[in-house]
Amino acid sequence: MKKGIATVLGMMVGVVSAEPMTLVVPGDNPEKAAAIVAGALKRDLGRDYFTGLERKARGGDAAAVLELGELVATGEYLPDDQVLAQRCLRAQAERGHMEAMMEMGRFALFGFGMEKNPAEAADWYRRAGEAGNGEAWRLLGVMSYNGMGLPADKSQALKYWQMAVEAGNAAAHDDLAVCYFEGDGVEKDWGRAIELWTRGAALGHDRSQYNLAVCYLKGEHVEKNQQKAVELLEAAAAQNHAGSIRLLRYLEEEEDGQQEE
Repeated sequence: MKKGIATVLGMMVGVVSAEPMTLVVPGDNPEKAAAIVAGALKRDLGRDYFTGLERKARGGDAAAVLELGELVATGEYLPDDQVLAQRCLRAQAERGHMEAMMEMGRFALFGFGMEKNPAEAADWYRRAGEAGNGEAWRLLGVMSYNGMGLPADKSQALKYWQMAVEAGNAAAHDDLAVCYFEGDGVEKDWGRAIELWTRGAALGHDRSQYNLAVCYLKGEHVEKNQQKAVELLEAAAAQNHAGSIRLLRYLEEEEDGQQEE
């Protein structure tokens, strides 16, 4: 995990997540599993339907394989049999199904229904990225930065994150901004970092909103502006960003203390 850019008011800021998870495996998360079943039932698909679909897919019915792959790719259903899920996903991914390619990357990276194969995961993410998926480029950046199945290469990670930014991926704005702010793998460029955080914040990304708010609070490479900082923190807190919630609470307590004096 990347180091934070600074501490302010006792809070760590700018920590970039190295968790390339897009979905939690329902088998490991009962709430997710229940949500998937509930979602499927809304589409008038019951358990008997899924049982029949799985039976047909195991029997080699091409239409059933593709339908099950579609349901797994879109998060509407995940069979207990991860091998079957992986086989059906692969069939859809080979046809260029975007969500299926992304999920195949995750299955290959973490070994769901198959042996772990980071090289194959990277290949699926590249294919998804070339098809226009910014998150795929971002995940390749995470893999390159951390040496997860790819050679650890910060300069390559930066290239992937730049591609993700160009594809409109909100989180990649923060990944890239932190590197420019810290001079991590690239020459420091605070102006570029602020620009990226500003764009990421406008896209609604909570970490970008938080990091930009900290800069406004401190007047670090921007003109100090507490009102703007609070607005950004409130936007991030509305997304349950823990650091923003804590920092807002601190600012409120500080203001209350000043009023009492």
